[in-house]
Amino acid sequence: MTLKIAYQGIPGAYSEAAAVEYFGEDALLIPCASFDLVFEKLLSREADRAALPFENSLAGTIHRNLDLMVANDDVHIVGELDFRVRHCLMTRQETDTSKVKRVFSHPMALAQCERYMKDRGLVPVEGFDTAGSAKMLSDGDLTENAGAIASRRAVDLYGLKLIEADIEDDEHNFTRFLILSLEAAPKSIAGLDYKTSIAITLENKAGALCKALGIFSALDLFMTKIESRHRRSFRGPSTAENDGEEDKIWEYVFYIDIAADYNDPKTQTAFTLLQQITPYFRVLGSYPTHAR
Repeated sequence: MTLKIAYQGIPGAYSEAAAVEYFGEDALLIPCASFDLVFEKLLSREADRAALPFENSLAGTIHRNLDLMVANDDVHIVGELDFRVRHCLMTRQETDTSKVKRVFSHPMALAQCERYMKDRGLVPVEGFDTAGSAKMLSDGDLTENAGAIASRRAVDLYGLKLIEADIEDDEHNFTRFLILSLEAAPKSIAGLDYKTSIAITLENKAGALCKALGIFSALDLFMTKIESRHRRSFRGPSTAENDGEEDKIWEYVFYIDIAADYNDPKTQTAFTLLQQITPYFRVLGSYPTHAR
């Protein structure tokens, strides 16, 4: 069966390239205009899986996607991919590359190529996204002698001329993609390393966070990520009993990754103890880690 994969962006986007790297060329890719629409496609079963950028090694967490994951109880993390971001400078086939001065792309891509452009006297111009800038360049919608920064895939898709590849200032530029599904990951596979992601809230009292994290330490469970988000930055968790209470205004949800399999006895013990001290506890997924 051909899997249908939702991703944010248009053909040539890094999310599309990541989806192809993870699922292979035979997957049916579904471009979406927004991250919210990616979740809509998955929840309506128009897509079997979604490839969602979650954090970048240089820019940090994409908070909108963290919020969407926590808000949608039916969505599970079933995999991850550390995708190497390689930026390319491109222009139209007929353009004299020596005359390219203005370069269009997503603000983050421009920032990641700042030194390269400064050394060559190129002027950055912010666009909506990388692949969109490449398409506009191909369609003739940008200024004369313009260039764009996007993926190598975008060069080929839109018939553009590659000026130079791997122009990012820092080669350690990776985006962690999460693979999402409405079905939880199947049972653990022997020999693979696993990661488990959870979301919790804590009681509003001194030492609550220390007590929760102490459970991981006591059981020798390695925590690879922790991040807090204001509860009202997404649609849940909320109940009729507590919604609107004054002391909930500054409540936070903690997203936590641990380097452990959900089915490991130590993990099960940790989660049992956590549920005794957390008003809200949810396993977002347990899945094989991606080793570069």
